Amino acid sequence: MPDLTFTITQRTGNKAHGTVVWPAKNLSGTAVSGSSGSPFINVGTWTARRVKLLDKPPGSPYCDASSASSATGHCWFQAFEDQFGRTEIGIHPDGGTPDATDGCIGLQVANTKPWYDAFYAVPAAASVTVGVVDATPPNP
Repeated sequence: MPDLTFTITQRTGNKAHGTVVWPAKNLSGTAVSGSSGSPFINVGTWTARRVKLLDKPPGSPYCDASSASSATGHCWFQAFEDQFGRTEIGIHPDGGTPDATDGCIGLQVANTKPWYDAFYAVPAAASVTVGVVDATPPNP
C-alpha cells in the first residue's frame, strides 16, 4: 500500500485533476497533473527518495501561493525515481502558472509547507511510495 496517493477524479485532454492524500501525515489536498504539451502522470506506483527533495528559488513555478508573503518561501520539488520511461517527474506546489506541472503532481494548496516538512522528515536514506490511481469513470 502506498504512503500517499494521487487519485485522479477528472481528465481533460492531457490534464488530470484529483486529490492527494498522505494519511500517516494527516495531509490532503487537490492537485493537477499534465499540461497542453505533456500528459498527466502515469498510473502506478512511484518512489520518492528523500535525497531527491529539492529546494527551488522563489518566483519559480515550484512555489505555492504563500511564498509571496513568507520570508522562507515554500518552493520545492520532490523528484520521483525514473519510471514508465519518464524523467523529471515528481510532486511540488502547483505555482499557479497554467501548464507548469507538465507530468508532475502539482499541489493546489495555498501553503505547502506541511507537505515539504513531511517529505523532509523522511530519513535521508529512506523513500516514500506514491500511488497514482485513475478513478474516472470508464468511457462508454
